[in-house]
Amino acid sequence: MSSAVDFIADIHGQHDKLVGLLGHLGYEASDARSFRHPERRRVVFLGDYIDRGPKIRETLQTVRAMVDTGDALAIMGNHEFNAIAYASPSRRGGFLRPHCDKNRHQHGATLNQFEGLEEEWKDWLSWFKQLPMWLDLGQARAVHACWDEESMAALNGGSLTDDTFVEACAIKGTKE
Repeated sequence: MSSAVDFIADIHGQHDKLVGLLGHLGYEASDARSFRHPERRRVVFLGDYIDRGPKIRETLQTVRAMVDTGDALAIMGNHEFNAIAYASPSRRGGFLRPHCDKNRHQHGATLNQFEGLEEEWKDWLSWFKQLPMWLDLGQARAVHACWDEESMAALNGGSLTDDTFVEACAIKGTKE
């Protein structure tokens, strides 16, 4: 396998543009959803797969298929974390990300595209929780926003599959 990687960030449901970019980079369709580079380069997806765009489900399916086949790695973006928090009840009442007009608007495209597909959306939320927040690939590092070792140390060992950790991450002022 090649050690060369291509970094792709902030797709935001723009599946057609993603497919175009993959083609421009030399990736070829390997099945209905996945792409593979003939020289076995890999993509590192840097998060923000959801919200805004017209083909969020297709974007997620392509990213996940490429991860599942080993042709890509994926990390979490703030939009995936916000979706987790939006769907997670708070022990203090309500949700970790309030269902106010601003937040409903931000997640509107995603929620609309999963209307009637609530079980599928729950599966995607579970997948998001498995995504690393950063990757150290040796020759390159990948993070959605900012490589901050102090902040990363505060998160180290935490898992978004742990509801208590997710809540700590969603509350302003906590170390998480």
